[in-house]
Amino acid sequence: MEELNITWAYPDILNLHGDRGNIMALERIAKQMEITPNIKRINQYEEKIDFENTDILFFNPGELKVMPSIIQALKEQKEALEQYIEKGKTIIVIGTTGCIMAKETKRINGEIIQGLGYLDMTCEEREKVYGDDIHFKLKEGEQEIIGCQIQMIDTKIKEDIALGTIIYGMGNQGDGTEGAKYKNVIFTNALGPVLVKNPWYTEALIRQAMEVKGYEKRNTLDFSLEEKSLAYIKKFIEEKEKVPCTQK
Repeated sequence: MEELNITWAYPDILNLHGDRGNIMALERIAKQMEITPNIKRINQYEEKIDFENTDILFFNPGELKVMPSIIQALKEQKEALEQYIEKGKTIIVIGTTGCIMAKETKRINGEIIQGLGYLDMTCEEREKVYGDDIHFKLKEGEQEIIGCQIQMIDTKIKEDIALGTIIYGMGNQGDGTEGAKYKNVIFTNALGPVLVKNPWYTEALIRQAMEVKGYEKRNTLDFSLEEKSLAYIKKFIEEKEKVPCTQK
């Protein structure tokens, strides 16, 4: 069988919301697509990422205090990372960890974290944490995505790189945009875990990663049960009283 190589970056360091479920979702859906998933953990900053043999590079949400160390670790492999990105290979960053791909992040204490800058966005630490459901439509493919959001940073992006358009919730900073995307570098605020709640998106990401290596899996998976669950969640969200997204 064809293989999908997933590198799970710093899971014990980026452990803010326990998003292990996303890795489990990638593993499960790959198997359903008759693709063998191989998961490699990068546990320490000094470990090198094997970009050549990675199809999806995944980062959980983490505390802002660890971001400079992660950024520095990635800078030490900058050439390989840039080649990985330009080949159209997939990187997924969730929640606060999006700041590693941003231009810069301003912390409450005045510290400025200089990011890698692959996504044209800036971040700012919030004084108060925001939490609610999030529902948005992808700009590519028109799929609807549902998750939850625990917002510790506000993100300002150029609108043309938005991952999606908000239907309900805050998204980046209450401006109607959600996440960001450059080539196949993907940032989203959606927790949930988002790939568990939206297996059709998980399938799409796997297809995207496999197509880069010249493999197309054409069978379509049946998510009818998950779609029924989505319908109930959407109904619940539609009936909720909306909380003003721009409130600090």
